[in-house]
Amino acid sequence: MKSDNIKGAYKLRSWKNTLDQLCDETGISLKEVCEYIGSAYNEDGISFYIKLPRSRKVFIGIGMAFRQPLEVINRWITGFAGKRRLYVKDISEDLVWIYLINANLANGSLTNNYFRRYEEFQSVAFAVFSERWDEIVVNYENTADVEISLGQADYDKEYDGIKEFVAEHMDAFKTAYSKPRSYLDMYVNKIVEICRKNPDNKTIRSLNSMRGYLDDSMINFLSGNSKIINVVDRRTGKMTINIKHVPKGRKKYINLCISLGMTAKDIDCFLNMMGYPPLDSIDRDEGMLLRALTDWEQEHPLQRAFKNRFCGIDETIILDDQEEYQAVDDMLQLKSDIIDFFRKQGLKYPFA
Repeated sequence: MKSDNIKGAYKLRSWKNTLDQLCDETGISLKEVCEYIGSAYNEDGISFYIKLPRSRKVFIGIGMAFRQPLEVINRWITGFAGKRRLYVKDISEDLVWIYLINANLANGSLTNNYFRRYEEFQSVAFAVFSERWDEIVVNYENTADVEISLGQADYDKEYDGIKEFVAEHMDAFKTAYSKPRSYLDMYVNKIVEICRKNPDNKTIRSLNSMRGYLDDSMINFLSGNSKIINVVDRRTGKMTINIKHVPKGRKKYINLCISLGMTAKDIDCFLNMMGYPPLDSIDRDEGMLLRALTDWEQEHPLQRAFKNRFCGIDETIILDDQEEYQAVDDMLQLKSDIIDFFRKQGLKYPFA
């Protein structure tokens, strides 16, 4: 708890210094920032100054008030809040924020308030997405290419920029989060494969039969095609324009990773793909988790050899059938072991 307090105090001090410096550099006061984002101004203590904001939206609004670029705002979101950075392929929310941040740099001001127009632009973006759905041709587009196009969009006319951007990059939106979701698929597929080879020891034959290790929400998230973000209409069996929302919660992802047998190195890899910072050794819960995972990793060497072999890191590693099964069995036992670790500390498992 003491380390949490020290870390929180350091972050708050750094955040206050950042705001003070921006006020000096831009001549924009905190009162004007409050007016810009629609927050109450209190001379005795402004809410986002006396404590760190908890919402990504607040960081976005403050950044836009000070006319900051996307990379600065993303650094605040991940560094101060530990939340997921804005991701250009996420049409459910982030795409429009990124567009407005760039539009604000080009034409924004305290009076020309793009921050307050999010809902308006989001409606336009989804309308274009819906209109162009039937014209989609399946292919893959790199996130970097999308970001370059977004930065070059024309903001002079009211909605032309966002309309053209959405229309031109439909396929990119479909593949949002495909890499981290494929990473999860790799774990699921190898676990199921090894369990099928050992029917006398494990009853796991498919993702659905992993209930008990995974809860219903995890299975629902993992059940779709990892290469596309849209969902399939269960009644017609056809792809729909409805967007399959990716869970928005760092702890939920950590819990999912642990449930699939990932240790610290693996979890950090996945969090990075999703736009989150790595596990935080100073945070109380994540610090304890890191301790538990480090000890567990040392006690279960086969699971690391198994991951190194089948994640394409080192194909020279050779494991026999019994060693593969033991590795998977250990991975499936990981979450139970971690829960037990927290229980022995007198604490409830904090990632459920």
